[in-house]
Amino acid sequence: MRMSLPVIAAFSLLPVPAFAVQEVPVAVNGVETVCTGVGSAKDDPRWAAYPVKIVLASVQGENLANVHLTLAKGGRTLAEIDCDAPWILVRAPAGSYTATATLIGGSGAAHSAQFATSGKGPQKEVNILFARPQPTTQ
Repeated sequence: MRMSLPVIAAFSLLPVPAFAVQEVPVAVNGVETVCTGVGSAKDDPRWAAYPVKIVLASVQGENLANVHLTLAKGGRTLAEIDCDAPWILVRAPAGSYTATATLIGGSGAAHSAQFATSGKGPQKEVNILFARPQPTTQ
């Protein structure tokens, strides 16, 4: 089956869920993300250049990890990543975005935060808070 170039181009714009390896930048649809925030790696000076830091935490202030995050702009999903660290750094074009996180292996409840970025400038912290995860019984 032959596909025309416009069809192939359209498929290349779809968000592809990716498992983010800690401290490795990943770019999808013009949005660059980094999963970090654990140990001394969180102090890497490169991370200050990312204008948005999404912090995943419990309402008690405990860092959380192991989430599926969807980043959308204007109702269109741009990027999806699975992250096993409490920070997701974002470098994206100027605009307003919605970040929606779901704890993997948790209740399935999604929590969202909206933010705007100029695409540069000082880092803005965006918090997505969850109730304290309950231990699973086997």
